[in-house]
Amino acid sequence: MSPRNRRIRLEAAQLAGAYRGLRIADDDSWILIPEFRLPAGWEPARTTVLVVVPVTYPECAPDGFFLGSRLRRRDADGGSGGLVAPGHYYRDYNNPYADLGYVWYCLEDPYRRWNPGLDSLFTFVEAIRTYLGTAD
Repeated sequence: MSPRNRRIRLEAAQLAGAYRGLRIADDDSWILIPEFRLPAGWEPARTTVLVVVPVTYPECAPDGFFLGSRLRRRDADGGSGGLVAPGHYYRDYNNPYADLGYVWYCLEDPYRRWNPGLDSLFTFVEAIRTYLGTAD
């Protein structure tokens, strides 16, 4: 097993302690977190998160992730408080999993803050939670 795959397996095992039902591809190309609890303001309150691990991992972070296709969030602009489609949420862009019910959610790191010596799939998943808790 390569050092890359060993690291992915170790990090997936750490994530599995926090996210029940986590699955990893046989070839370590993705991790799937079912029943991921979303921050306040999202409907439904849980979804599946699919993270595709880049072939250049851990030197490069995943550049986004996939969520279930039926998510909406509360209007944060002081409007009626109704549900709206979130920003950065693309069904047809960069999405080989659209037919499986996933939507691409772009998680940009324009300042290239990813540090392979400090960051991991665990910190990436926690960044997802933080990012989804901010208004678009």
